[in-house]
Amino acid sequence: MKRAVILAAVAVLAACSKSGDDAATGGDNAGDFAQRAGVGGALAANGPVPSVAEVNAQPVVAPTGKAQLTPLTKEAPRALGRIKGGCSFIYQGRSLLVVGAEDTTDASGNGVLVIDGRQVVLPGAAQGGPQYVESGPTLTGGGYTVAVLRGDGAPTINAGRNEWSADLKVDGPGGETVFSPGTWNCTP
Repeated sequence: MKRAVILAAVAVLAACSKSGDDAATGGDNAGDFAQRAGVGGALAANGPVPSVAEVNAQPVVAPTGKAQLTPLTKEAPRALGRIKGGCSFIYQGRSLLVVGAEDTTDASGNGVLVIDGRQVVLPGAAQGGPQYVESGPTLTGGGYTVAVLRGDGAPTINAGRNEWSADLKVDGPGGETVFSPGTWNCTP
């Protein structure tokens, strides 16, 4: 009798345990669950992207349109992977978009922003590497098109970085929103 109870307990434990191969059993890891539950960060080509939004930051609204952008931390460029330099759109003294590209002319770059409470990594729409990024890129993905409308002429130098006047145009499910006036701030 004792032996039957012990065998039954072992069978129950074996049924409840999970094999080491999650893919074979249909299970998921914590990252998969977070993404499925809508609480994970955006996904990049090489895996999850860390959260880049300022903690407890209030969304920034533009004078026109409905899109709301959350200010980014100084660590936001890390979400872009390998980049040379990089640029930020600064509006009302806060970074709302960070864009960078690898140091090759065939790189289109990537940008990261938190829009309407959702962190999104967007690929660039054209190639050109860091020069394309500095000139004011257009990024498209996740139902959004984001364009940096950079001013012409030579940049001013601010804290060792090149800076131009700029506007940020966001087209998405809620229509068009323009954050203006701002600055496009790039590492030389």
